[in-house]
Amino acid sequence: MQQTQIATTPSFTELKDLIQLYLQLGKFRLSMMVTFTSLVGYLLSNESDFKLLPVGILLAGTLLVAMGANGLNQWWEQERDGRMLRTRQRPLPSGKLSSVHACTICLLWTIAGLFLLAQLNLLTALLAAFVWFSYLFLYTPLKTRSSLAILAGAITGALPPVMGWTAATGEVGLQAWALGCILYIWQIPHFLALAALYQMDYQRGGYKMLPDDPEYDHATRSIIVVFSAALLVVSLLSPALGLGGIVYFICAMLGGSWLLIQAVQLFRTFSRPRARKLFIATILYLPLIMCALLLDLLFKN
Repeated sequence: MQQTQIATTPSFTELKDLIQLYLQLGKFRLSMMVTFTSLVGYLLSNESDFKLLPVGILLAGTLLVAMGANGLNQWWEQERDGRMLRTRQRPLPSGKLSSVHACTICLLWTIAGLFLLAQLNLLTALLAAFVWFSYLFLYTPLKTRSSLAILAGAITGALPPVMGWTAATGEVGLQAWALGCILYIWQIPHFLALAALYQMDYQRGGYKMLPDDPEYDHATRSIIVVFSAALLVVSLLSPALGLGGIVYFICAMLGGSWLLIQAVQLFRTFSRPRARKLFIATILYLPLIMCALLLDLLFKN
């Protein structure tokens, strides 16, 4: 009697679906932005000649560590994500990936990423490990306890361009610190605008992302204005430290002023549409600044 052979290998469709789940688990688009900032840090280094192999190692290592951290964050928060409308369809709360599967693949991403970065130099790998650790063991648990979590979480976004710099030079330069400072300050209005936009959803998840209710109180709105103003000032002072040129200065002035205007409008009258406008302004600001820095570098060379 002829027996039916059972397929043991996944079909192309199943493999495609699995890859899509992995991309969602690692927040691929966000991780790519983090990776891009590390590339900018590498290119801005005075000693960084573009060499394909080290650049490829930097990008692959940074992307893997970022996806590992993002995925483990979702693994940690899967029960809370299941309560929120915005996140309930993520791979873990929706049941599309098992908890063990997700944890294993994220740990493998992290180990592989740190191994790759260590091939460049130990300092870059240590910075990446600190970013991974602080995101998971400072920012993630603090989110349910205090709005100060945003200050801790901003560290993780500030260090990737510094990693790019150290990957090229083996040390941290003044311009790298300046760029990291800009990214740190930028994240405060960015995340507070997001938290204000999805305030009710975060409350359903049990997160304490805001110091007050921005609809009736002024603490959150005031913090957004203060950090938006600080971002404008620090970004315009950065060329004095050797970071950027005329293209960057103009873009920083226009982009930072636009962001500050959105923050002031939100402070005067709070509404969800205004919070969304501010959030979009912060999203557009970052690639604008990064690309302006690269254009200045191109004109300089």
